[in-house]
Amino acid sequence: MTGAESAYLAARVLSCGIWIAAGWYKAKHFNKTVGEMTDHGIPFPRFVLPWVLALEFVGSAMLIFDYHVWAAALAWIVFTIPASIIYHLRFMVRQGIIDFVQFLLFWKNVSITGGLIALILLDPSRPPWFFSANN
Repeated sequence: MTGAESAYLAARVLSCGIWIAAGWYKAKHFNKTVGEMTDHGIPFPRFVLPWVLALEFVGSAMLIFDYHVWAAALAWIVFTIPASIIYHLRFMVRQGIIDFVQFLLFWKNVSITGGLIALILLDPSRPPWFFSANN
C-alpha cells in the first residue's frame, strides 16, 4: 500500500468516527432522539430516524470498505446542510449574544462538509461526470 493509499484509507476511516458515534447514541437513545427531532420540527421523526441511522451506519461501512465513497459522502453532505440549519444555525440567542456551542457545532459541520468534498474528489470510483476535472 502506497503512502497516498494509506492516507486515503485513514481519511475514510477517521471520517466515520463522528457518524458512528452519533448513530450509536441516537440508536441507544431512540425515544429521546425522537423527542429532540420533534422539538426541532422534524416531521414524522419515528419514520425519519431509522433512515438517519441507516445513513450514518451504512455510509460509514461504505467509507471503511471503500465502496462508492463519493455516494456516501454526497448523501452525508445532503443530510448535513439541512441538519446544520435546523439544529445549529440559531446560535444568536438574544441581543447579539451567541450560543457558542451551537455556533461551534454549525462551523464543525461546515468543516466536515469540506472533508466530504475532498473524499469525493479522491474517490477513484467517482463517476466521470461528477466533479470531473474536465468540467
